[in-house]
Parts: sequence; C-alpha cells; structure tokens
Amino acid sequence: MMFMLSYFPTLYPDEDSRSIIFRYHVLSGNSDFSVTNSELFGRSSYRLTVFPRNLNFLFDQLPKGIMSMNDFLFKHTYFHWVKPFIPYDRLSKTIEEIKKNAGDSNIAALLGKGQDRLISDNVRYCPECMKNDSRKYGEVYLHRIHQLTFITYCPEHGSKLIMHCPGCHKILARVKDGQLLASIECECGRNLSDCKEEGISTNNYNIEQRILTNFYQMVLYSKQVSREEIFAKLRNVIGLKGYMKYSGGFDRKQLFQHFDDFLKENGLKDYLTTNLKTQVNSDSFILSSKSVKNILLYVLFMMFLSGSVENFISENGAFCLPIPFGNGPWICKNPVCEGYNLGVIKKCVRVDHGGRYISGLFGCPLCGFSFSRRWKLNDHSNEKPYAVLTMGPLWHATVWELHSSGLSNNAIAKRLKTSPTQIKLSLNRSKEPASDTRILQSLEVLWASSIDNNGEVATTSEVTTLLKENREKILEILRNNNGISRTELAKRYNHLYFKMFKNDRDWMEQNLPPSKKNQIRKDWAKLDLEYCKVLAAVADDLYRLNPAEQIKKYTILAHSHKVITEHLENAPQKFPRVMELLKSKIESDADYLIRHLPVIIEQMKKYNKRVISLESIKTYSPMYRRSTAEVDERIISQLETMIIWP
Repeated sequence: MMFMLSYFPTLYPDEDSRSIIFRYHVLSGNSDFSVTNSELFGRSSYRLTVFPRNLNFLFDQLPKGIMSMNDFLFKHTYFHWVKPFIPYDRLSKTIEEIKKNAGDSNIAALLGKGQDRLISDNVRYCPECMKNDSRKYGEVYLHRIHQLTFITYCPEHGSKLIMHCPGCHKILARVKDGQLLASIECECGRNLSDCKEEGISTNNYNIEQRILTNFYQMVLYSKQVSREEIFAKLRNVIGLKGYMKYSGGFDRKQLFQHFDDFLKENGLKDYLTTNLKTQVNSDSFILSSKSVKNILLYVLFMMFLSGSVENFISENGAFCLPIPFGNGPWICKNPVCEGYNLGVIKKCVRVDHGGRYISGLFGCPLCGFSFSRRWKLNDHSNEKPYAVLTMGPLWHATVWELHSSGLSNNAIAKRLKTSPTQIKLSLNRSKEPASDTRILQSLEVLWASSIDNNGEVATTSEVTTLLKENREKILEILRNNNGISRTELAKRYNHLYFKMFKNDRDWMEQNLPPSKKNQIRKDWAKLDLEYCKVLAAVADDLYRLNPAEQIKKYTILAHSHKVITEHLENAPQKFPRVMELLKSKIESDADYLIRHLPVIIEQMKKYNKRVISLESIKTYSPMYRRSTAEVDERIISQLETMIIWP
C-alpha cells in the first residue's frame, strides 16, 4: 500500500528539482540521501541527479492538485530545455526513465558533454537572489536559470554569479555529494549576499540577455516542436538563404564562414564551444545527427539564419531546387536539320561541378548538332544561351555540297545563318574537328535514348562495340596507373567510371581494385584480446596510483585510448573478454571504503577530528554509513593497525 508523504517543501519559482529534494532531505533529518531517495522515488541512490527518476512514485504520494507532473517537468527540471533536440526514437524512452525509472541510460548526457554541456557542473548562485530569497522565504535555493553555462550574470539583477565563498574560497555546493546551500551564510561565517564582485560588463550582460531570450523562445516552443521538425526547417532555411547545393548537400565552407562572421560581428564568438572547422566534418552533424549535439550551437545558428529563434520556428517559406535546364524537350539550332527550331532533343546529360554550377550536354539525334549550357542556382545573369560543341556531320556535309555548287562563302553563310569566317574555317579542315571523347560518349547515350524514344531501335552490334571499347579504356587506365584507387579513378575519369558502373557493373567489380570497405575488415576477436591487455594494464596502474575516486568501468576507460571506449559503446557484443575483464576490475563499494580509509583519517587529522571509533568515521564521512557489518569488521581491524590520534 502506498502512503502519502506527511509533508513536502513548497516549490519556489524556477527552483531546480535538486534543490527541492535537498530541502526535503534537510527537513526530514534523514541520515543520508539513500533514505531520502527511497522515500521520494523508491530508489536507493546516494546522489542528487540532474534529472529525477521515477517521478510517478513521488506524485502518487503527493496530494492531488499540488502540481501536475508535466508542469513539474517544465518548471523545475531541464527536460523541456533539451526536449526539442532529443531524437524521436529516444524521446519516449527518456520520458519512461524519468517517470517510471525504466532503463539505465545516462539521460544526463542529453545536456551535452564537456565544454558543450548546457548547464554548469558547479552550481552557481546570485548574491542578490540569495538575499531576496532569504528575506522572502527564510532560506536560499538553487535557480535553474543561473546554471546555464553561457550565463555569468544574473539576468534579473545583473550580479556576477558565484561558485566559491569569497572569504574562505571553498566551493559553495557539491551537488553530487548532496551538499547545497541552505543558508545565506557560508560555513566560515561570511554573508554571501555581501559579495563585492568586479564591475559588470554591460556589453557582456546584454549579449547574454540576447542569447537567453532566444534560448527561452526555444523552451516556450518545446511542447510543440520536435527535433525532426527543427532539422527539416534548418534544411529549408539553408536552402532559402542560398547555401544549398544542387546535389542536396550545402556549401559548408561559405555557410560557416558567414556564420563565423555573424558571431564575431555580434560578440557571440566566445559563446560557441564547437569548433566548426575541426568538429563539423559532414552535413549530418547539423542536419541529421543521431546524437544530441551542442544545443547552444543550434540556438546561435537559428539566430544567424532568421534573426531569432522565434522567427526561425514561425517561418513557413518553402524551398525547392529547380531542375536545371527544365524537363525539355529542347530545340535544335542547326538550320539544315529537319528538326530546326523544333523540340527534337528529348534528353540531356547533367553534371554537378562540386556545387559551383551544373553543366548540361545536348545532342540532336537527327543531325548530330550538339551544344552545352551552364546553370547556376542563384545567378543566371552571366550565362550564355549555349556553346556549340559540334555542328554535326549533316551541317558539314551541307557546307561542302554548297561550296562545290559554286556558292561563295558569304552566300553559304547567309543560307546557313552563320558567319563567312565560320564557313571558311569549316572548309579549311579536311574533316570535322575531333571532339572530346567524353562528349562523344555522352552524345552516343543521348542519341541512342532519343532514337529509342522515337520508335527506332539501336542495333545490338553498336551497343556491344561501345561496351568493348569502354572496357578497353578502363583496362588501359589501370595499366597506366598502377595502384590507382576507385576513388581516384572516379575523380579523374568521372563520366566513364560511372557510366560503366551503371551499364557493366559485374565486369567492373571483377576488374577494379577492391573497395576500401571490402579491403579492410576488423578482426574483432583479435581486437578483443588486444584491448584486454591494454585495459588490464590501465586498471593495474590505477590501483597503484590509489586515486581518490572509486575505480569504476568508465574510470578505467577514461585512462585508455578513446577508440576503445567508442568500440565498446557501439559494439559491446563483439568484446566479450573485455566486458568480463572490466567487471572483474571494477572496485566494489566495500573495497573502496577500505582503500579510502587512510585518506579519510588524514582529513580528520587535518581538521583536528579525533578518530576514536568507527562511529566517529561514520559521523565525519557519510559514505561509510552504508557499509555492511562485514565491512565494519574490516575497517575496525585496519584501524587497530593505524595511528588514530591526531
């Protein structure tokens, strides 16, 4: 049967859930946080976590109408600060973990890691807020707004936020150990509301306020906007601003250069911890990454694209890429062709030149006339109508026929709608000038497609001959470029490479060098053994160093190579030996209490605390209160061999 809580602290405006739990703990008189967490959440945990778990357990014990769980999440946790950036397939699992304690993932990682973390690792207080809270409520509490990493001044008072006592210089709170401020006075007796910080930088304060305003706009929309909608809008707005390439990617170099200029011009550069040049190496980092990245990066990015987060979210302009040169058909400009000025050209070859422009190759199937055009997404002002590649055999034959009949160059030029110079150049050649082989190959494809569309059939012998010729070209390239990779081959012989892969894939796979993805296969069993040796040595070194913290799985991994951690996180099933080794090397709570005992005794001596019994140690250090009877005996036995008087 579930019992109702006999009391629960009044919730203060913008109060961090950790502060609420801490105030309950102080009022309850519980010996340690495991008892408090058990009462509130049905969990035996010794820590204050940034996201509470098993909220259903707590709300089942509270009077009806005190506050809804959704309101609690919105007003007293950081959940809605990160909700818009949680992937859809992870969102429901995260809610389950918070409400029902289902799963054991590190949901605090949603706030970011390292320098990209959204909230500060060390809790911060505003001296003016502490004075007001103490006067109004009789106690101080932790404000969520002060914990944002980019905030250094209190948004309400402009006071510099503090983490240490200016008198004794001790850290004000250790949230992981369950120690928060309850009074306006430090343990040393210093009144923290009297802190005299350096003068306020009005410019920095205004910049922080601008970022905060946009951040809160995101929070206000968090109930309606999903991560997938944000990414869709990002792609759309990037396109509307002209940064999208025809290939579907975006011009990162130009986009990030303009973004960097925006940050510098607006004094925002120092607030972005993500290095755009070294960390953002693909479009997916911005537009489709599976993990939660630096949330502040996205806020600043929206400000850059749309002026504000609110404008970004409310914009509804649609973006689509036009089809270069349209869908056809295209007209033939050869005056001697029976299809002159008619749409007889049904297909074109389009080539993307690294996002700079699109080139199009067009060929008439009736006369052989061919031309090319260029197309740019945002600039059509300097484009020529077309550039002639070859007038085709029919045109050249007509020139010779008219010349043989006795017509002058001027007369021929007038009839063929060209210049006498062009006629003269054509007559001076013994045959039609040779075209680029890549152009001829493309024209063959175009003409064959167009003829097929007109109901005629290309002969099998012609297709077979072209196939053999292209195979010989590939083999010749491989002979002349020993060791050339597929990537280099595709770059240098783009058209031929992709055409052959489309029409003759089996032959290409048999004759080309193996691709890298098939060439290098990881020997997971071998890596498992190698990583075991490395991690065993790391663990042994850690125990020799005798660190202050308990040696856990990630303590060992943090001192090893980063690639090992990445492999274990992405494919733990491939490393059975490593997983067993880590289990054997993890330090148990009992072993840690014994190993850490000399450190505790030295601390007690330092502060003139008498070590007269096991109880005196438990009084000084709460973590020893969770020891078992067996561990108590081991501690007493070790105490007898040590100097226990200061």
